[in-house]
Amino acid sequence: MTPESLKARLILPLIATAVIILIVCGGQAEVAAPPSPTAIPPTSTPLAPSPEPTQTATPVPPSPTSTPVPPTATATAVQTPSAQTTDTLLEEKTFAFLEHLTTEYSPRESATDEELAAAHFLRNRLEDMGYDVYIQDFEVSNALPVVEFSLDFTSTPEVIEALPISGSVLDKTLMGTIVEVGQAFEDDVPSEGLTDKIALIERGTITFQEKVDRVAEAGAIGAIIFNNEPGNFRGRLISGSYIPAVSITRADGLRLRELVEQGKPTAKVSIEQTLLPSRNVIAEKRSGAESGETVIVGAHYDTTPDTQGANDNGSGLSVVMTMAELTAGAEYPFTVRFVLFGSEEIGLFGSRHYVDTLSEREVEATIAMLNFDVPGSGDHLDFIGSRELTDHATEIAEEIEAKAADAGLPEGAISDHAPFHEVGIPVIFILANDLSRINSPADDIEWVNPTLMGWSADIGIRLLEQLAEDSEP
Repeated sequence: MTPESLKARLILPLIATAVIILIVCGGQAEVAAPPSPTAIPPTSTPLAPSPEPTQTATPVPPSPTSTPVPPTATATAVQTPSAQTTDTLLEEKTFAFLEHLTTEYSPRESATDEELAAAHFLRNRLEDMGYDVYIQDFEVSNALPVVEFSLDFTSTPEVIEALPISGSVLDKTLMGTIVEVGQAFEDDVPSEGLTDKIALIERGTITFQEKVDRVAEAGAIGAIIFNNEPGNFRGRLISGSYIPAVSITRADGLRLRELVEQGKPTAKVSIEQTLLPSRNVIAEKRSGAESGETVIVGAHYDTTPDTQGANDNGSGLSVVMTMAELTAGAEYPFTVRFVLFGSEEIGLFGSRHYVDTLSEREVEATIAMLNFDVPGSGDHLDFIGSRELTDHATEIAEEIEAKAADAGLPEGAISDHAPFHEVGIPVIFILANDLSRINSPADDIEWVNPTLMGWSADIGIRLLEQLAEDSEP
């Protein structure tokens, strides 16, 4: 679909709606005008079982359940809708979907009933668009750590619920004296080292990887990282660790720090693995082309606990769902498969499972994977991925006057494109530059910039068109 046809697909329904309403106002008919096709209708969904940067003002698009108001008209004069850019309309559609998602389906914690309810909603919405949709079930191995501590263990120990730091060693129990090491800078580590100690670390300033590596090198047998704001969080180590690391709330961390100042509390950290159900939502319209080629357009739909996940990853999900709606009638020389991944937040489980199920022939036939994760906060987009795809995206961004930068190759970038890249599939990861509130209660819709989502959807649709041109003999 060309950019011109995309614009027509968005604007022509508004013109038709305006004409119908004019006829009604002029007494020419007694039937009500139908809802505008540009509004995203609510879908009946079966219920499943049961820091501070300067904020920028953003436009507030219409609710997903409301019909856009047509321009004022009289019975004697037909007025067409005012000209709007394609990107403005895409901003409205993506933001409208995000509003509904965050109101009705947040949080969507990985491998929970919340995630299941969101999966049903997404499946129904994609089926309404005309796609063949199926649920791909899988199990995730989830670590459930518990921290027990006391000053002397002569009395009943206090118990703290914790979350695992993804990438660290998990399935074990350890016991040792707690030592507080600030934010784990070099000067925070005591000169005598941390042999057989459990390091208590405050979140912030440097990466989790650097914190855990430093205390492990000093001899620590484990790390407890407490939040630098209210609530808990899920952290991730890029390169892994050979010692266990868990996260706790700020309140619990401050309580432990007080005990360290009073004496030498002993802690026992127990981490057990459990299997939990999760699922991917997959939608496609097969191409009649003989090549059998496929392009994957993906985003994860789960969140960390106690957050709207508006940027991570409601924004990416809204972009992909808008792309699916606007390309539902398009013809490409390849199959476009929209894959909404579950349980990304606890270890890329959904995307890894999807890739693991592909045969060698299917891997070879997958010509590109477009991944949209956290494209909603900041002032510009970043493109990470295979050179050809990032070059195309950069050229498209220049054409539509979107602020964007090529951020290089995907090594070290942790999101759902990674399993595809590992098996040799060309990938592009589209994100925005402000990640300061992800995986926290502060990740709410107030901080989402609709312009970034509009750009992302536009670039994604045009990338499909470019891939179609590249596939032509």
